[in-house]
Amino acid sequence: MDDLTEAGRNLPEPGPAPAGTAEQQRVQLAYQVAMSLCDAQDRTVGNLRTRATGILATAAFVVTFSSSVHLIGDSTGVQFPLWAAVSLLGVVLVQGVVVMLVLWPRNFTFGHGVLEVLDPPPGGADTPPVDRALVLRLVDTLNGNKAQIVRLARYYQCATLLLLVEVALVLAAVISQL
Repeated sequence: MDDLTEAGRNLPEPGPAPAGTAEQQRVQLAYQVAMSLCDAQDRTVGNLRTRATGILATAAFVVTFSSSVHLIGDSTGVQFPLWAAVSLLGVVLVQGVVVMLVLWPRNFTFGHGVLEVLDPPPGGADTPPVDRALVLRLVDTLNGNKAQIVRLARYYQCATLLLLVEVALVLAAVISQL
C-alpha cells in the first residue's frame, strides 16, 4: 500500500471538532505535510524537465561537434562510416522523442482549489476549514502525481542512456577509421 494512502487512513474521522483539539491539530499538520509534498513534487517535475532539456542540448552538441570536426560530411579528414551515421540518426531521433515525453505538458495538480478551503463543506458552519476529507483529496492528488513523476523519471533515464549510446557511437566511428 502506498505510504501516502496509509498516512491518510490514520487521520481522525471527519466530523465537527473544536479548532484547538488534538484531532484538528493532527488534521492541520497532515494538511501542511501534504502541501509540502505537493511543493516537492512540483520542484521534482521542474528539475526533471530542466535536466531533460540539458540532455537534448548535449545531444545536439555531440552531433554538431561530429560535423564540425568533419566526422560527418564531405572533407578530406576522417570519414564518418555510414553505419555510424545512420545509427546516430536513429539514436538522436529516439532520444528526442523520449525527451519530449518529459517536456510535454501533463495534467499535474500541486494542491487544490482555493474554494475548497474558503467554502465550508456542507457539514455546517462549525466544520473546520481544513478537514480530513480535504487532506484525503490531497493524498489522492499526490498519489496521481507520483505515478506520472515515476514515468517522467524513467523517460529521463532512457534519454540519459541514449546520450551515452550517442557518444559511444561517435567514438566507435572515429576509432573504426583510424
